[in-house]
Amino acid sequence: MLSLEKLVEKSSSLGTLPAIVFRVFEVMDDPNSTATMIGRIVNDDPALTARLLKLVNSPFYGFAAKVDTVYRAIALLGHRELRSVVLAASAVKVFDGIPTELVSMPVFWKRSLYTAVVARVLAAYRRDREIERYFIAGLLHDIGSLLMYLRLPDEMTQVLQQESDAPVWQRESDIIGYNHAEVGGLLLKKWSLPPILCQAVEFHLYPEKAPKDSRDAAWLIHLANQIQRYHGERDPQLAADAEIDTAIWESAGLGAEILPQVLEKAGQQFEASRDALLS
Repeated sequence: MLSLEKLVEKSSSLGTLPAIVFRVFEVMDDPNSTATMIGRIVNDDPALTARLLKLVNSPFYGFAAKVDTVYRAIALLGHRELRSVVLAASAVKVFDGIPTELVSMPVFWKRSLYTAVVARVLAAYRRDREIERYFIAGLLHDIGSLLMYLRLPDEMTQVLQQESDAPVWQRESDIIGYNHAEVGGLLLKKWSLPPILCQAVEFHLYPEKAPKDSRDAAWLIHLANQIQRYHGERDPQLAADAEIDTAIWESAGLGAEILPQVLEKAGQQFEASRDALLS
């Protein structure tokens, strides 16, 4: 059985972001970089360019005029949001070859994207700065399970087929020794993403255990994930009259009374971004 560290370390090209993403990030981190310098790198990847422009021109951003060049997109988005768009547009294309009997990739990314837009909406209600980082954390919150499906198909088959009322992550821990949230957090660390993103993913199942600096982020992703389970595509394991515990809302710094507005805004953003990111 691979240890958690070995699983991520030996991921090789599987579960690794394209080199162009790191090239873009490297230039963006240079204080002397310009939109032209960044745009030239993005333009080297026609597929990434197409997805970026499709997303920027979607109702997700709602720009009045058509954005027809990467350089214009960079000028409109700014470096911080561009980083999130490049990461989102690339991450959904990373994993390939996962046994279809273990997971439906369209369903996986649909649920992940819905969690992402809910997290973005919740962060806006909470008046957080850098709401796009919550979108990325939501999009990638279950990414560790994909690496486990790829590298540990037999063990994950056992997890999924085990007759138990325990949640999947608990069965993962019991059978494998760690769960997909822990794998995801370490994988994002390998991708050199900010610690708050890595820890929000790592602790989204049990946010009370997150380090103090990232606990608020972990609670918000936890809540976004719960909203996806209860309202995005209702989890069949949930009772028909089940509701999200108000304590979870309070721990995330929000009130349950905003749920209708959150669902409306998230639904709009999901529809606006789905074709650009998942097609």
